[in-house]
Amino acid sequence: MSDAGLTPKLFLADMRANWRVLTVLAYVALALTLSEYAFLSTHFGVFFPQWSRELCPGWLFGSFDGVAERGPWWGVLVPQAWWTFGTFLLWVMIPLGLSRLAGTQPSELGLSPRGFFGKAWLYGVLFLVMLPGVYWASTQAGFLRTYPFLKHQHCANWSWLVLLLFWAMYALQFVSVEFFFRGFMCFSLEKKFGLSAIGVMVVPYCMIHFHKPLPEALGAIGAGFVLGWLALKTRSIWGGVCLHIAVALSMDLLALWRGGNFPAAFWP
Repeated sequence: MSDAGLTPKLFLADMRANWRVLTVLAYVALALTLSEYAFLSTHFGVFFPQWSRELCPGWLFGSFDGVAERGPWWGVLVPQAWWTFGTFLLWVMIPLGLSRLAGTQPSELGLSPRGFFGKAWLYGVLFLVMLPGVYWASTQAGFLRTYPFLKHQHCANWSWLVLLLFWAMYALQFVSVEFFFRGFMCFSLEKKFGLSAIGVMVVPYCMIHFHKPLPEALGAIGAGFVLGWLALKTRSIWGGVCLHIAVALSMDLLALWRGGNFPAAFWP
């Protein structure tokens, strides 16, 4: 086959003809790369080692054994705040800015709650269907090594206030997840791919679960298809947000229950 027609001019022409889809997918690749290499909570200790030693030594070293200073009670939340800030910036704020530049309104990306209100019961049913699987997962050793994400042994003062503040950041992170995958990706790619946009979205969505136990990573494939389809049909991401938060909190609660690690006090 002759490659005489493969010129920079042709390349640029093809890029211009498909610029919307290619921009979305290129940004998805960039955002996921930066999330992995810059904004995981573990990177806080790499980028800010002095702050980590001062604020959250139990988290940095895995325990307080041999550590003279415990740091402030809220210090353990700082790495989680780094993670939440990064996902919200990369997965919500910048995609919203890019979409506005392209002439797309936020409501066109699933941010309107109207379609969710009439179907809220369906997400409740899905949660009940998923609950037995979550309970079974909580019996597995890999699950208990992963959850809860906030470990009591890393906290200077383990309390309900610390846990609730962490859960608030955890919930905001799920807003970012649902907007990025079910909102930005699905709705931006729908015009080009139709419902097949869901399949494009599921590939990277599954891959962000590679740090999780295998059953959860496999489950993300099916969940991605269901939540993507529901988002496009209801024109809203908020059902997925609520379902994601409910499942995540159930997993944390089950892990705390099985480990006997519920806080004994509300205040630090």
